[in-house]
Amino acid sequence: MTDSTPRSTRVVTLLCIAGLAVAGVALGYCIHLGAERSDQGQASTQIKYVTPSEPPNQAGVLAGETTTEEIPEALSTERSKVVLCTIDKISSDSLDVHTADGRKQHFILSPDTHVQSTEGSSLSVLDVGDLVVVRVVKVDGTMIADLIVDGRVSGSIPEN
Repeated sequence: MTDSTPRSTRVVTLLCIAGLAVAGVALGYCIHLGAERSDQGQASTQIKYVTPSEPPNQAGVLAGETTTEEIPEALSTERSKVVLCTIDKISSDSLDVHTADGRKQHFILSPDTHVQSTEGSSLSVLDVGDLVVVRVVKVDGTMIADLIVDGRVSGSIPEN
């Protein structure tokens, strides 16, 4: 019987099979050693489930504990968003702006509205045409601006 495969190909194939057999035996031995090893001397993480003696109340605090905080039934804030816009009109109680895509927005200003600018923290530092970032909170259907950040960058430029 004549073989058409050269002798070197048969040798390489046999060596590959022998290598796979040795690797399989070594893997089996490692698995065997891992199964016999004792973990008594090593630290282990255990999860301990604790059941409270009383069911938690609405805020997740045990009912037996006293708290001075009033727990609201539901929050009146529906959502908030941040808008990058340009001021069209500003007064002490409202802010009209437009965004880069042309949408116009009307926001209510409250006494709690904060202004952050390098020139000060009052509404008087803002002018029509200023680029601002406004954080708006929708409360009971009304859009209230609670933070206005002046978008002008006015840092000193070092002279080299």
